[in-house]
Amino acid sequence: MARSRRSRPDACPGAWRRHDAADGALARFRPVGGAIDAVELRLLAGAAAIGGSPLELTSRGSWQVRGLAGRTADDLADALRADRPDALLDTRGRDVPCGLLASPRSTRLDEVSAQVAGALRGREDVPGRLLVALEDRVDGDVSGVASQTLEVRKATPSTGDVSGQGADITVVLTPDTAALLLDGPRGVVDTGLRHPDAAALALAAVDAFTARRGSAWRVRELDEAARDALVADLRDRTTPPVGVLSSIPVGTLTPGPADPTALGPRADGTLEVLPRLGELDLAAVTALVEILGEPDATLRATPWRTLVLRGLADPGAAAASLEGLLETDPASRWRGLSACVGAPRCAKSHADVRGDLAAAVDSGHAGGTVRQHWVGCERACGTPGGRVAVIEALDPDQPLGYDKHAAGDRQQRGPYRTVVRSGRVTG
Repeated sequence: MARSRRSRPDACPGAWRRHDAADGALARFRPVGGAIDAVELRLLAGAAAIGGSPLELTSRGSWQVRGLAGRTADDLADALRADRPDALLDTRGRDVPCGLLASPRSTRLDEVSAQVAGALRGREDVPGRLLVALEDRVDGDVSGVASQTLEVRKATPSTGDVSGQGADITVVLTPDTAALLLDGPRGVVDTGLRHPDAAALALAAVDAFTARRGSAWRVRELDEAARDALVADLRDRTTPPVGVLSSIPVGTLTPGPADPTALGPRADGTLEVLPRLGELDLAAVTALVEILGEPDATLRATPWRTLVLRGLADPGAAAASLEGLLETDPASRWRGLSACVGAPRCAKSHADVRGDLAAAVDSGHAGGTVRQHWVGCERACGTPGGRVAVIEALDPDQPLGYDKHAAGDRQQRGPYRTVVRSGRVTG
């Protein structure tokens, strides 16, 4: 059974189910494997501008539009209906009910993502908080595993992968099979289950979870017995049956880096760029849309709040065209920094955390090698996966504690506290 005893259904926002924030309705759009085209990007940015807010990326590689009136939100969802397998909404207006990530530089997972999304659309038994990740390790790097076979060495994590994001269900594409990793109380672990069809394996895992989840929203909320039963169920839910036969031994597949950001142009025709705090204004969107006018150019949103452009004829020239609009320098101080929306756009926030974080970056007190997520309250919305320092604003109406000085007087501490935690993706 699930350890969770939740008394309410999952209310994770979507295209049609919105969250009422202090600045208006918030709609969230879950791209299939992060993919979004120029038309969709332009529509989202236009709606965000009407709402008076920038377009936002989330820690699940989703897009958020804030400040929407009800009619505007419905019109946006209607406009996003499209007849293609990786659309934000299909022709029936259905979005993907949960997060679906994919290695942003891999073309091998495009069809897999579309198959998984197509099977999930319209399902009401899949909680919005569930997160499914598809990772490509076919061309992974050797990493201290010289005693193992070539196939095993190829399956080691490489920069840009999504297995470090704490997904409930992670399917890893290796040179000869697909492998299943599941989240739990000790983090994401290799189940040892292998299958030749990555999409079938991911969907079987979702089915096994929904059959046993009770009121749980996440796989990690299941107790040990339920997780063991889930794995056992998987052996009966696929054709051919899930097995353990593979050149990739059990336990070999471990999660990749929590922050695999690789800003700048690369020789493979890709360019990764960073919108500060995951926000894009109209000028940045206009520049991206122009780049997407190239014949083979595509755009992927990542769960580490960056954008990966693929299929570029000249990634260096594309980077130059975005200078001053988005971060392209690998040494940018904004790398690894994120924040919840803060006040005044969130009524629960105790501070303007984004303004405070920007001031800290300008003064040299934030940015660099330490990953930080600034939040306006203890809910810590949007905390990214992996180890991260959460900088939490404290309630000004509550005692903050005091530092005792040698003279005996007391001085109130600052309005923030730092909590180092293994982040759990919340937004």
